[in-house]
Amino acid sequence: MKVDTMDAFAQERDREVRSILQSINDLAQIMKDLSTLVIDQGTVLDRIDYNMEQVSMKVDEGVKQLVRAEAHQKNSRLIICIMFLIVAVILMLIIVIAKSVLF
Repeated sequence: MKVDTMDAFAQERDREVRSILQSINDLAQIMKDLSTLVIDQGTVLDRIDYNMEQVSMKVDEGVKQLVRAEAHQKNSRLIICIMFLIVAVILMLIIVIAKSVLF
């Protein structure tokens, strides 16, 4: 009878140990899955960080190009103004010469 009782306890302990072992295996699988998710999230964050750096560099380059374009436009306006003044001076000289010749 004692042997049967001990055998029953041993079998009960064996079932409990197997249950604990299964729980540990399940937990290990969950931890592996969680590790994979963390790595994937890190990769996504790295990509986002890289893209943000690229956007920042491209915006800086765009600002530089806008400043150059603005300076070029100002220079173009200045040249047009100078040309207009030269044409006006030549026209006035022609008028002055024509008046002096005709009168």
